[in-house]
Amino acid sequence: MQNFLKYNLWGFLWGMFIILLTLLPGKVFPKLPVFWDLFHPDKLIHLFIFGVYVFLQIRGFAKQQQFPSLQRHAVMVALLIGILLGLGTELMQEWIIPYRRGDVFDLIADVVGCLAGWLACQKWVCQRKERTMVKSTPRS
Repeated sequence: MQNFLKYNLWGFLWGMFIILLTLLPGKVFPKLPVFWDLFHPDKLIHLFIFGVYVFLQIRGFAKQQQFPSLQRHAVMVALLIGILLGLGTELMQEWIIPYRRGDVFDLIADVVGCLAGWLACQKWVCQRKERTMVKSTPRS
């Protein structure tokens, strides 16, 4: 279990951070000027926090060795958990949290963020493999 926690602690803490932000009542957040409503910065925030979450989860699941099935299916499991977390947070905001409303567009931003986290992880892993291959190539 220690191996699992070693690689998944940051993903777990980031998920708790997302849930904490979700549980805050709507009155806690500052009101943005109308000008910023045009750009919907909250969608970018959703995209960012869920992208980071999935990135951390994929890396943690892939590196841990305690659960081989989870290691093999790290991307699928991380994406599924991220999307379910996004759905769960929107449902909690709609039905439980005062002064908050669930929003289908927030959910879409969450899902796009999950996919962006996966793509960022893929790019990072590919670049890392290329650097390793270049270092290990014998020189004549």
